[in-house]
Amino acid sequence: MDYILYVTLIGFLVGVIGTGLGGVLSLFIKNTNRIMSFLLGLTGGFMLFIVTFHLLPESYYVSGSHAITVLGIAIGIIMILFIENHIDRLAKNPYIKSSLLLGISIAAHNFPEGLALGSSFLTMSNLGPTLALAMMIHDIPEGIAMAIPMKINREPRLKIVLLTLLIGIPTGIGAFLGAYLGTFSPSIIALCLSFAGGTMLYIICDEIIPSAKSLHKGRASSFGIVLGFIAGILMYIK
Repeated sequence: MDYILYVTLIGFLVGVIGTGLGGVLSLFIKNTNRIMSFLLGLTGGFMLFIVTFHLLPESYYVSGSHAITVLGIAIGIIMILFIENHIDRLAKNPYIKSSLLLGISIAAHNFPEGLALGSSFLTMSNLGPTLALAMMIHDIPEGIAMAIPMKINREPRLKIVLLTLLIGIPTGIGAFLGAYLGTFSPSIIALCLSFAGGTMLYIICDEIIPSAKSLHKGRASSFGIVLGFIAGILMYIK
């Protein structure tokens, strides 16, 4: 039980510090489009490495079943599609709506990220600490992305920071469930890992990389993607 609480605490710290730091950094960003394009590209490249070389292979390694890995990916993608289809009616102000949609999306996929984090600490590899650091870095541009529309709308700085802190909380909840449920069966660990991998893979392809390119038509996002992928490789070298 102490170990589960330890993993849960790591999950909360990873989520809250990552997105909260993004909210704080957003207050100092001037050339928003170019920097956001680079940061989102960096996030996409980094998390693409984590998904393809860690989460999904680890899911198969733990369970030994392609079916469980594919099932987790499918469930993760279906969940994200369901959320996306039900959040367009929640706000009318375009800037607040943008922040709200981003916040809900980020919080929603921070939960399965937490599941993956909690599950990864139960594996035999060093995936847990690597994934924790990766997620914290990954959450920084997400916090920035949510904060920028609020900054444009001249929302109070304290409100911006507090809301970006708030969207990191689901990571801790997911970490608790991932660590707790993972003690019952390796198949549950594998399903949690592939579930998070599926949600991340969809968000990377459908949101992060396209958004990075649309923010700035230059090469900033492309450099970010390549550097993010290389950073993942360097981080994994023992």
